[in-house]
Amino acid sequence: MVAECVRFFLDRPIAVALGGAHFLIYALPAWAVLLVRLAMGRMGRRELGLFAIFTGALLIEGLQLAVDGFSFFGGETWGLPRYFGVFAPLLWLWAAWSLAALWNVSSGWRRWLARSAVVGALGWIFISQGVMSFETFYRKGARHDALVAAERIAPTIRGDYRGPKRQAENKRTLAEYYTTRRPVVFSDFAAAAWMVRGQSEGALQGRRLCPYPDDYLFIRVGSGYGGMNTVDSRLYDYVRSVRGGLGAEWRLFRRKSTPHR
Repeated sequence: MVAECVRFFLDRPIAVALGGAHFLIYALPAWAVLLVRLAMGRMGRRELGLFAIFTGALLIEGLQLAVDGFSFFGGETWGLPRYFGVFAPLLWLWAAWSLAALWNVSSGWRRWLARSAVVGALGWIFISQGVMSFETFYRKGARHDALVAAERIAPTIRGDYRGPKRQAENKRTLAEYYTTRRPVVFSDFAAAAWMVRGQSEGALQGRRLCPYPDDYLFIRVGSGYGGMNTVDSRLYDYVRSVRGGLGAEWRLFRRKSTPHR
């Protein structure tokens, strides 16, 4: 049952906008407290005002996306947390209220039990969602493989590239943000571009919305890149290979028009 509820918040855009984008561990108790206080008429004018600001922000953001043609009853959910998650601290105030209520339980043994529960819960969140997630991000999985490969290829890119540090013009494109930095390096998680302080393809990886052509293409052998399974030898020259954090082979290709040593 719990797993199904979590899956609901992760799979549906409307649920992500209302809860999944706001860190569920804080959002679920916050919504529970908020709705109970609202139903029981316990909210004062300031609290109602805060609730109005929070819901108003959600509605305005949702309206903006709806005008652009986005449907909250189907479609992708991966980009929603960055739009709706910024309002999460307002919602978390009700979760903080519940912790404060537990912390201030008046009875002796009940106070000890309640405060132990608060400390234990916050400790568990810190370890499971902070320390362990940090460890997973940097030591395991595809991100770790990409980051290590990017660190190993960065000196090669810096030593090979001889072009300008900036594009001559600042082009604009819809639905994404770009700088004029060069070299432009396309790779998984934008890791290689980050390591050399260049420009990546942006969050919409592989959709080729970047207004600038890539100077380098850095791909993991066997998995391709953004739907690309082969590299056109008429457009790119092979430079070198490195290993990622999980031992996968990554290959660097330079666009033939890229200024190099």
